[in-house]
Amino acid sequence: MDFNQFFKDQEASVKIEFLLSILLKNEGLRNQFIEYCTPDNQDDESPEKKNYPVNLIIGFCRNLKDELECLDFENFDWQDYTPRHNGYIEDYEAMEYHADDQINEIFTFWSEQIRIQINNAHLIVAISSILGAYDACFKAEIPGLDDIFGDTTRRLLQDHGEMMEKAIAVIHATVISSDQAFRAMEIIFDHYQHMYEGDKGYLKYFEPLLISLAETRETADLAIQKLESSGIDESLLLQLVVKLYAFHPDQTEWVKKASQYFLEDMHVAKKLLAYNFEHDVVAFLRDAKILFTREPNDYAQFLHERLYPDLDLGFFKQVLWHRALRERNIELYDALRGYLDDAEKQLFINGVAKDIVFNVKVLEKEKRFDEILKLAQKHADSTWNFTELVTPILNIYPHEAFELISDRTTRTIEAERGRDAYQRICIYLKMAVQIKGRKTETHRLIHELYNRRPALPALKDEIRKAGLIS
Repeated sequence: MDFNQFFKDQEASVKIEFLLSILLKNEGLRNQFIEYCTPDNQDDESPEKKNYPVNLIIGFCRNLKDELECLDFENFDWQDYTPRHNGYIEDYEAMEYHADDQINEIFTFWSEQIRIQINNAHLIVAISSILGAYDACFKAEIPGLDDIFGDTTRRLLQDHGEMMEKAIAVIHATVISSDQAFRAMEIIFDHYQHMYEGDKGYLKYFEPLLISLAETRETADLAIQKLESSGIDESLLLQLVVKLYAFHPDQTEWVKKASQYFLEDMHVAKKLLAYNFEHDVVAFLRDAKILFTREPNDYAQFLHERLYPDLDLGFFKQVLWHRALRERNIELYDALRGYLDDAEKQLFINGVAKDIVFNVKVLEKEKRFDEILKLAQKHADSTWNFTELVTPILNIYPHEAFELISDRTTRTIEAERGRDAYQRICIYLKMAVQIKGRKTETHRLIHELYNRRPALPALKDEIRKAGLIS
């Protein structure tokens, strides 16, 4: 069902009645509705309003810092430790678990408070909490934590990052006005300039949060103006900037921005490639070839999903060749081989010569069974992939295949004991059963193993389980 069309088809009175019922039952949604419908007073330049987020950030930083610094891992109290599982555990491992649990407990509480704040339309408080918590990760001094994890700040930022990811998920599920979304973005920008200017890592770290807030053209326009007026280097926020310009009805500006930065960010590059594939195939091919030459592993699948032979046969083959070779995927090679001449096929085979199993799969596609036989005979004694080598030639070279299986089985029973070895022998015997015209020899081989002296009861049991003998 197309919900958008279904919604449009309903009477306005029905929509209003349903909306009111939902709002009356959910306080969080009521608060979101009130905030959404209440215009932000942009003319209010009072010091109290300007300092409100700053004071919140300072307060939240102090509170979390105090909580974290109540932890003490120099004087380890084992009475506070609850093992994660039964059994022996090294002291250092127990201390890591204990420290993890205590830090997680603190951040989990904060994360829940931030979720509640966002759901109740207190976005500014929530963003200030996240920023204050970030500051606390750098300022907190926790006795003994460096000895456990090596770097206190890095360890705390792991939990802070998870807290921010959860907040972003809640933001995506919340209705936020353009004014409030921009105010939240502005707080992040201002905090950067006041506390972290020059720290490229700060903006990159908070870029996902900024992107989650930019959901309307109004917010995007305000954010662009803020970046321009503040002097913040937009190249530090490539994914955000490209998203902001995507709201323009004229996509010319967006294409210009994406083209400016696509070599610096894979996310931006793929957005531009996808757009140009639909609107400017010449530009798509030009940029795609540049990117694939630089980072083939990053772009091969993305390009393969869009390229086709009539668009650019040479480039199509190049991308598909790279994927088939790198991924050792026989289906990809099968799709490629129809566009290769004999010399190109040989070049590909040479490129996978060290990967015996994949080499055999390619040779099988090309029906070069004589080469498979040579590989099987050469590596039969040493490879763990015996079945993969011999299976393709079972009924092409039945005599040679049976001899290989018989020899492998004999060597295994002479050199090894145990269920694992016997199960492998049964796999070899099942291969022999598939060889046409060799039923008598296979039957004899099975019975020789079954009735071997001295008797091997476990081998007999495995042969019966495999259904090779009654």
